[in-house]
Amino acid sequence: MRRLTILLTLAAMLGGAACSAGADHKADATITACTPAPGGGKPVADGQVTNPTTKTSNYSVRIGFYDSSGNKVSDGLDAVSGVEAGTSSPFHVTGLQSVTGAVTCRVAGVTRNVAPGG
Repeated sequence: MRRLTILLTLAAMLGGAACSAGADHKADATITACTPAPGGGKPVADGQVTNPTTKTSNYSVRIGFYDSSGNKVSDGLDAVSGVEAGTSSPFHVTGLQSVTGAVTCRVAGVTRNVAPGG
């Protein structure tokens, strides 16, 4: 019974460590352009992810699009693969919903995971 308890404890600890790899890394992403679609349409955000680690990493970048009143009107996601240690790579996020009028963009979340072989 004691061996089973130890094994379950180790499994829980390893599971927790694996989850921390997907922690939020908003500081790794910078928005460089936030563009509403002319005449209504899907807004676009462009930017860079910068990998501050010593290993090649893959990123998922979520962007929220907001109207002039601060209401979230759309969101979108981009995956950026193989960002080498200490370098930056561009992202391009298109909102999922069409929007009329001006928008502002905010980084809603960023996940960073070590790339296979990274």
